[in-house]
Amino acid sequence: MRHITHSSNKFKKPSTIDALALVVSIIQPLTTIPQIYLIYKSQDASEVSLFMWTSYNIASIILLLYGMKHKILPIICAQILWLVVQTPMMLSVFVFR
Repeated sequence: MRHITHSSNKFKKPSTIDALALVVSIIQPLTTIPQIYLIYKSQDASEVSLFMWTSYNIASIILLLYGMKHKILPIICAQILWLVVQTPMMLSVFVFR
């Protein structure tokens, strides 16, 4: 599963580390959801750093483009999900400060 290339008609089973990387690429960004929930529930983003979350989003865009160029599924999945959870963190600064 390292690359999404189809050089032959046979489907290669991903190695254990490839499968694990894909699972982690999905789970890790989702660990931010409780933080998003707490901020939106309390309506307090006074401790949220706009610079940090904006930096994370910029890095995620660059890594997403890299993953897409090289067709590396775990990087693509992770960066899409990171953008999904980082953006509400950024927005919380504008909404709740």
